[in-house]
Amino acid sequence: MKKKVMVTGAAGLIGCHLIEKLLYFGYKVYGLDIVDLDINKNLDNLKKNKDFIYFKGDVRSSDDLNLFFQTDASVLYHLASVVGVNRYMEDPMSLIDIGILGTRNLINMCHKNNIRMLFTSTSEVYGKNSKIPWQETDDRILGPTNIDRWSYSTSKALCEHMLFGMHHKDKWPMSIVRFFNVYGPKQITIYVVSKSVHRVLNNISPELYDGGQQTRCFTYIDDVIDGIILAATEKTAVGHIINLGNTVENTMSEVVDTVLKTAQSELKINHIKTSEKYGDVYEDIPRRAPSTDKAFSLFKWTATTSMKDGIQKTVDWAKKNKWYLN
Repeated sequence: MKKKVMVTGAAGLIGCHLIEKLLYFGYKVYGLDIVDLDINKNLDNLKKNKDFIYFKGDVRSSDDLNLFFQTDASVLYHLASVVGVNRYMEDPMSLIDIGILGTRNLINMCHKNNIRMLFTSTSEVYGKNSKIPWQETDDRILGPTNIDRWSYSTSKALCEHMLFGMHHKDKWPMSIVRFFNVYGPKQITIYVVSKSVHRVLNNISPELYDGGQQTRCFTYIDDVIDGIILAATEKTAVGHIINLGNTVENTMSEVVDTVLKTAQSELKINHIKTSEKYGDVYEDIPRRAPSTDKAFSLFKWTATTSMKDGIQKTVDWAKKNKWYLN
């Protein structure tokens, strides 16, 4: 009998790559997402795999979760979430409901059946803390509640509190990972790398917000998948929050320039002011960088793919998969 694992948010960037790796390792994978499998391109290469069972459903629905949930699974990888700054500013209520209600439902089900959970959180949790690099125990410093972008950070942090509450109660096995600007093939085109690649390969000028001097640590999808699986399976990771990110900072401007150079494009950058695009419900973070000492000490993980190499791989993939450029 193959070991069973479950993945929510199966059709997203991280979900589809994670499932592919889990199948490669010999697991039987049960996936859940709200999208129709027949029209989702991210999972095209897995649809005929007999060890991949897909459920269309909503983590807020008890009926959907009861159909999806496998009481004899070894791990639940909980990735389901609303993603993208523009999306959680457009509908913060749905973001909060999916995050809080969905996670609460799954925690209860995993706890009842003594199934380990890997919860995917975010570097947004740290907020505006100016102490760089961020360690997992650093303080959270957020903006006011009338700024919608902080709803994502707050909802993820509350989910972390729920997981720790249950873990402290009876040592229920769980781990939390915080991502730092994950990118790569199949990512929806609302992030700086994926959006720039999509626009440039379609001969449309890439966009750069507020001068592009904000720094981020861009983490290639293959590195992230390795870290997630280690965090979900190694005993040393139980009961821990773990940063998963590249430790090299790059400006947004450097990233967009790299996409242009990689694609051998002479397009000019379209500069945009967020104050004009989003109004007063948006607030940016000037720097975001992790310490990954904990990931290395717990299970010897570190990101190895440079921003330049990762963008090269992403551009090469996009050129070969024309559907992505539509």
